[in-house]
This record gives sequence, C-alpha cells and structure tokens, in this order.
Amino acid sequence: MKSRIQVKDINRHIRKYNLITLPATLVIGFGIYLLFTGNGGQFHPLLAEQSFVIKMMLAAGVIELLAMNRLAKLNKLKHVILSNHKLDRRHKAFH
Repeated sequence: MKSRIQVKDINRHIRKYNLITLPATLVIGFGIYLLFTGNGGQFHPLLAEQSFVIKMMLAAGVIELLAMNRLAKLNKLKHVILSNHKLDRRHKAFH
C-alpha cells in the first residue's frame, strides 16, 4: 500500500517535470525554425537577431537538461520502489 502511494507521488512529479519541459522543447523547435529560415522579424523584432535566438535556445536547453536529470532520478527511484515491491510479494508467497 505504501509503495502505491509513493509511485503515485513520483508519477505526479514526473507529470510536473514533463509540463516544465514542454515550453522549453517548443522554444528550441521554434528557435531552430528561426535560425534556418531567418524569418524571426515577422514574429518580433528581437527574434530577427540571431544571437538572441541562440541565447533563448541555450536557456531552454539548460531547462531541458535540468528537467531530464531530475526525470531520470525519479524514474530510477520509481523502478527501485516497484522492484522492491515485487520482491516483497515474492518473499511473502514463499514464506
């Protein structure tokens, strides 16, 4: 029972980090589009400057990396909890 609550809590945190990475991913994709097409001035005057677009993508990339690092730790913790839960069930079945 306790492991179910822990897994639900971990899943909630995973969803939160996925929501955090969504805008960062969109910024990176939009930045790539702007760099290849050079049409940033149509959207906003700042986006016409290539250096600004690169800085924007760099900031989004840092956010992505930090979130991915945390997501990897959460997934590892979830795996450990689930594997311990399976071992406990097997142990109880034989004793």
